[in-house]
Amino acid sequence: MEEEVHVKIKKIRKQKNMTLKDMSEKTGFSISFLSQMERGISPITMVSLKKIASALDIQMKSLFEEEDSCEEYYRRGNDAVLLGLQRNYKYFKILSGRFDNRKLDSFFLAMDPKSTGFEAGSHEGEEFFYILKGCATFIVDGEKHVIKAGESIHYPSTKSHTVYNHEDEELEMLCILTPLLF
Repeated sequence: MEEEVHVKIKKIRKQKNMTLKDMSEKTGFSISFLSQMERGISPITMVSLKKIASALDIQMKSLFEEEDSCEEYYRRGNDAVLLGLQRNYKYFKILSGRFDNRKLDSFFLAMDPKSTGFEAGSHEGEEFFYILKGCATFIVDGEKHVIKAGESIHYPSTKSHTVYNHEDEELEMLCILTPLLF
């Protein structure tokens, strides 16, 4: 079974002889948060994960790569489910192939009803979401966008952004973004 992200983070931190205090100083996160995150109690968001990977001097994708990192152009139905990431997502699955010089990442995301609490973030690149089921609320640069099944949203990731599922049904989305996360 694939090791959860928080377990890998703790293992790498210890291999690098870093204390939680060292990690706190490099990320700006409290020692308490980092401890809870490493025990799987606190959720790990993409924004948090990026800071943690930087503090560990690793690429984010190394937390998710399978041992065999050969090129792969297709994904089977049960491949690359990200365990322990972004706990507000019920399901977070990598759809992208694996090969050198890729330019984008694609994901299938599912959120439980009434999911909130994502920290807003920004980064270089672009994000595209297509809603497969349900209704998503995106806040992009302070502006609210309600996107329903069959609709899409595409924005520069340099603008502060977050997504919520305020509805009573599960939300399913296809996400394509640049630059690469994994």
